[in-house]
Amino acid sequence: MKKTSVQAASQVVQLFWPDFVQSNGCFFVAFQLKSGAVQELPQGKTETECFINHTHLFDEFKNKATSEKREGFSENLDAVEQFYDEAHPDFTAACDLGKKMARLWAIKLKLDYPGHRFRVYYTQYDNPIVRLHKVRAEEAVWLSDEGLKSATDPSFRGSVIYDTDYLERPVRKSAEIPEESQ
Repeated sequence: MKKTSVQAASQVVQLFWPDFVQSNGCFFVAFQLKSGAVQELPQGKTETECFINHTHLFDEFKNKATSEKREGFSENLDAVEQFYDEAHPDFTAACDLGKKMARLWAIKLKLDYPGHRFRVYYTQYDNPIVRLHKVRAEEAVWLSDEGLKSATDPSFRGSVIYDTDYLERPVRKSAEIPEESQ
């Protein structure tokens, strides 16, 4: 194994075993909370947490699975569209890392906030993503277990839901794309 700098290792640890903070009744991954006060989205606290806490793995790590297409609209405006090579080993590695990251976040939330229930999601639409929210009786979860199991949209292939009430039984979606969606 190649030696990694202490600073790089410290940053990686914060991704996989992050600090969590509370603000206005919501829970956030500390590194995603850029400012102190958070304005709740109109859809509620669950959507606010999912939006702010969603973490794209390819935004956090250098990789060779990402390519960009730049288009200049004017002197002051460029549009950048990113594409991901799902066959590249970096994409596969990012998917594995994302699933591990989601599990670790769920474990840490259960340890840090034993009186609360959380859901941590791993999805891999085109860029592996981890997100979380607290489960609230008055709000729907971001994605239900049955919603994931019955999803036919290819963006949910390989997805995993970790619920802190049943960490030992994560809900998984097959990595295969159903035939009717291809």
